[in-house]
Amino acid sequence: MIFIMGGIGQGKRDFAAGILLAKNNLAESSAVTVEAAEERDNGRRIDFEDGGAASWEVFQKARYAFRLHQMIRRKLEMGEDPKWLEENIPKQLMEGCPDRILITDEIGYGIVPLDPFERQYRELVGRICCRLAEAAAEVWRVTAGIGMCLKKGERMSEITGSGINTEPMEEEFLEEIAGQTRQAIHELLEASRLKEGQLLVVGCSSSEIANYRIGSCSSEEIGQTVYKVISGACKERGIYLAAQCCEHLNRALIIEEEAAERYGYEAVQVVPQLKAGGSFAVAAYRGMKSPVAVERVAAHAGLDIGDTLIGMHLRSVAVPVRLTIKQIGGAHVTSARVRPKFIGGSRACYEESK
Repeated sequence: MIFIMGGIGQGKRDFAAGILLAKNNLAESSAVTVEAAEERDNGRRIDFEDGGAASWEVFQKARYAFRLHQMIRRKLEMGEDPKWLEENIPKQLMEGCPDRILITDEIGYGIVPLDPFERQYRELVGRICCRLAEAAAEVWRVTAGIGMCLKKGERMSEITGSGINTEPMEEEFLEEIAGQTRQAIHELLEASRLKEGQLLVVGCSSSEIANYRIGSCSSEEIGQTVYKVISGACKERGIYLAAQCCEHLNRALIIEEEAAERYGYEAVQVVPQLKAGGSFAVAAYRGMKSPVAVERVAAHAGLDIGDTLIGMHLRSVAVPVRLTIKQIGGAHVTSARVRPKFIGGSRACYEESK
């Protein structure tokens, strides 16, 4: 099931129609209208059943359905038990048509209603949406016709109990994150003006990139894809890469032995694994010529993919670098460079290039 939510009048049905075309290779993106989708699909109609008018029997089995919130309201107004609705509406919708597109308005914003019924209705819609989002394969939020993916491609049966995703990644997805990583690292290196022999620290959560919670679904393929792009960019400029491990290794780092010796970092003994170090660190350990682990570095710039907290490994003073790339896959991206501390008072002069 694809679950789409957003404010009223934000283009959710048009976005859903674009998803249908993209999945059927009839469009390159989701930026189309329902009418355009029908035209490109040989005039085949895309009929969305309306939760404000359709019967429950029809709505439950509809391949395309919208205004779920109105269906919930109608059932409450008919006196049906809220607890029963919370348990059974998600279950019956999934059983009625597992391979469906379901759309609802978000109604949980703004002032809390004074009317008890309105409060109960809003809270029930929220709880039902939580259950549907958990069960759905994809979850999107649409604003002004633009969709933000909150969850994509999750199949709990494909994830081992150890929190490692062993299923092959789609080539298109890997190419997409490689392109995003390439742009992010290029912008950071340009902005930070790193010199040959300086150090870049990178933290990367493959789980977050794949739209999972950090540490819950490590992907070796994602780690290798991101590492290949970043290490290639660093080698071109003669920059040392420090791959930050996860918190299970106390955010130790994998770097080249040459870099450790140059900066006087003492090596420690550990070999990163997918669930004790992370996929990016694993890729670095396998990809570097002579990798060693160190407990800390003082890097000249840093890239954080998935909020892994790299700040502890940056020199003073860290300065945020605003990239045009805000996400790699589903992972939030931040970056920073460092500068020397400014000293002196009102008479002091500084080099602008620093």
